[in-house]
Order: sequence, then C-alpha cells, then structure tokens
Amino acid sequence: MAAIIVNLECITNMHVGNGDVNYNIIDNEVERDVVTGYPTINSSGVKGALREYFVKNKVEKADIDKIFGNENGGELKFLNADMVAIPVRASAGSEAFYYVSVEKALETQKNNCRFFLKVEEKFEEVKITENREAEGIPLSKAVSFMGKEINLLSDEEFRKISLPVLARNKLNDGKSVNLWYEEVVPHKSLFAFVVLAEDSAKETLDLFKKTIDGKIVQFGGNASIGYGLCKVSVKEG
Repeated sequence: MAAIIVNLECITNMHVGNGDVNYNIIDNEVERDVVTGYPTINSSGVKGALREYFVKNKVEKADIDKIFGNENGGELKFLNADMVAIPVRASAGSEAFYYVSVEKALETQKNNCRFFLKVEEKFEEVKITENREAEGIPLSKAVSFMGKEINLLSDEEFRKISLPVLARNKLNDGKSVNLWYEEVVPHKSLFAFVVLAEDSAKETLDLFKKTIDGKIVQFGGNASIGYGLCKVSVKEG
C-alpha cells in the first residue's frame, strides 16, 4: 500500500457545512467529527473539491477518472481531513494570535505518519518564555509541528474556544431582506488527510501528488466570496 499525507493551510475562512437543520442562533454550523467534535472535512467533500480542481485545471479526463473514479471507482482512496490546529486571537502575549490544538489531534497525525508513511513523527516541545493567553485561556505548553508552533490545550479548554460566526445578508432583488449567521473555520487553520493507493497504482498517486503539491485548492462552500482557499503541501514517507 502506498500513501501520502496532504497538509492544508487555510488562506481564507472556510465553511464546510454539516447539512443539519437547527434552530440555534447559528444557521449554518461547520462539519465536525462525530467522535471528537473537532472541525473536519468529510472524505467525500475532500474528494469532490479535489476532483473539481482537476477538472477546472483541464487534467485529462482519463486521468481524472483513474484518480477519482467513474462507474468503476477510482484508484485512490481519500480519508477525512482532520483538524491539526486553529488560530485563536491572543488576549495576552507578544503575538496577534496563537495556534491551539489538543494532544489527541496531534496524536492522530503522528499515528497517520507511523501507519501509512512508516515515519516516526516527533513533536518537539517549545519553551515558552512569556505569559500567553488565547481568549483568556492560559497557554503553558507548546510543540513544533508542520513548521508551526502549536499550543496544547486540554479537551475541556479547547471546547471553550468558539469558532467565528459571521453575519450574512440574504438578498432579494439586490435588497437585504434578512440576516443569517454562518460558522467558519478561520483562515490560517491547519488540516491534514491521507490518500491511499494500492502498490499497482503508484503512478496514479504520483500524478495526483504532482498536480496538487504547492497549489491553492478551494474546499467547502461559498467559493464565490472567496471561502475555503487552502495552500496544499504533500508529505511522503
């Protein structure tokens, strides 16, 4: 089995909806993992966004079908894009914002590297020399990962962090008739997902990797207002 890990860094705010109808103040909430409750992009959403990118960039249809499938299915398998970390505005410290996450989320990435890439990923601890807070929560432990300094919170602390909620206008003949509210994952957030291929499909995996590595791909909805633009980078074993 061959595999790569695809890392995403949000350049703009991203909204991947959960599709639920709710009666909360937030009309459209982001999709969350059913077990952890952390923001996620379902594998079907990952695959659909990437396929659209390949089509828009005029990749040969035969190659698109080979990667993503037609009636016979594709040669690559796409897993969910799991949250690695999100930026949170600083309430104390020298930075405007700090990346925050939980050990469970980083352990998922460490396990993916071990299981799929056969690489032991180490998160080097960063020494904190100043008073740091994010939304009033003290930050006392940080590690280096994906070239970012990520502050670790407990699960309880992390759940106190709120994602941004933006007011949107519903227009009727160009006139504002109603405000509605949409939750977003803020720009600079980090996600990662695994792409798998049988050994016989390594060439297809290489083609996929070369096409997306270092590129900007749009994930989720509201592309017309610039949501979901993500910088893509590929990690190999």
